[in-house]
Amino acid sequence: MLKKFFVAAIIFCVLTSIAQAAPKKSVWQPELLIGITSGVTQVGLKVSAPCIMIDAVTKKTIKKIPAEKNFAVDFAQMKTNAIEIRPEKVPLKDLQTTINGRKYFGGVRVNKVKGSLTVINIAPTEEYLRGVVGEEMSPSYPIEALKAQAVAARSFALKNRKKHNKEGFDLCPTTHCQIYAGVEDFSIINEAIDATRGEVLTFNEKIADTNFHADSGGMTESVANVWGTNAAYLVPVKEILQLTAPWTMKFSAKDFSSRFGDNFGDVTAIKLSKLTIGKSSSDRTDSGRVKSAQLVGTKKTLMVSGADLRRKFSLPSTLFDMKLDGGEVIFTGYGRGHGVGMSQQGAKTLAEKSWTYDKILAHYYSGTKLKKLY
Repeated sequence: MLKKFFVAAIIFCVLTSIAQAAPKKSVWQPELLIGITSGVTQVGLKVSAPCIMIDAVTKKTIKKIPAEKNFAVDFAQMKTNAIEIRPEKVPLKDLQTTINGRKYFGGVRVNKVKGSLTVINIAPTEEYLRGVVGEEMSPSYPIEALKAQAVAARSFALKNRKKHNKEGFDLCPTTHCQIYAGVEDFSIINEAIDATRGEVLTFNEKIADTNFHADSGGMTESVANVWGTNAAYLVPVKEILQLTAPWTMKFSAKDFSSRFGDNFGDVTAIKLSKLTIGKSSSDRTDSGRVKSAQLVGTKKTLMVSGADLRRKFSLPSTLFDMKLDGGEVIFTGYGRGHGVGMSQQGAKTLAEKSWTYDKILAHYYSGTKLKKLY
């Protein structure tokens, strides 16, 4: 009997030590405020679990909200400047809130702003990513590329919190921040997010500003050449594939000239050095993107930046050649997007060559470190 007691005691101690040694999965995660809509006087809502409506300033409960019943928040009936709707019992991550017919993870905040309402989704970071990663990168891409996208999107979101602070929220749901579609359910996207839970890229112990774009065309761009800021980890890096995503756009000489006003006249010549990926010149950056082009008109000669040309003519990128050919101005270029940070198409190519997500991230964000934040 004594022997059985000692055996049981030993087994109990071993199991206890294993349980204590096992790493605990973090439950906490940051909450993000995503601006969904503004300038409205009423918003229709529905919650998936019982909730409470609270005064966002005093934190006092206003009333209880039953599950799965439509209700509205009306500007005229709000007696406080801001309300929040949060779950009564379940974790925030397990709540879904329908806002004007579309489902979102988490709760909702409604702010009174002058004569209208601003509607904000209160989303846990990991659930927010479930509505971002599949919009920013195709779920058909390899899992390692999707993991890299999950880390980049998480890092970008946490680095850029308060980007819309003046409007009362952290991030918007458009390309100005990151595309956010609310509740989406792709198993491979969920796998990529869960496998990298809480992981961000850091530089000098601070979260990195992990910009990304669709396709670099063959070489990424320095952030200084796009937004005039400096970041040692956002510098040009060459891709395995060159001259990707080719495109051509044509404009009549008359249409082209009209974009520069009457004082320009009619275009008679265009001066721009030939594009070579990775070769700089007085009018091109180190990656080969256009810094500026000289446009000769019948009334005036202009120096126009590549960014201005891209904006005026809705060009896919600034990695292009241009010429005046008879009665047409022809742009021929490569890539899609601003070119800063990770190329999503490039990440796909690297993943197809068996690169892991951490190696992909290290390639595009020079000198950064992967860190588990929570």
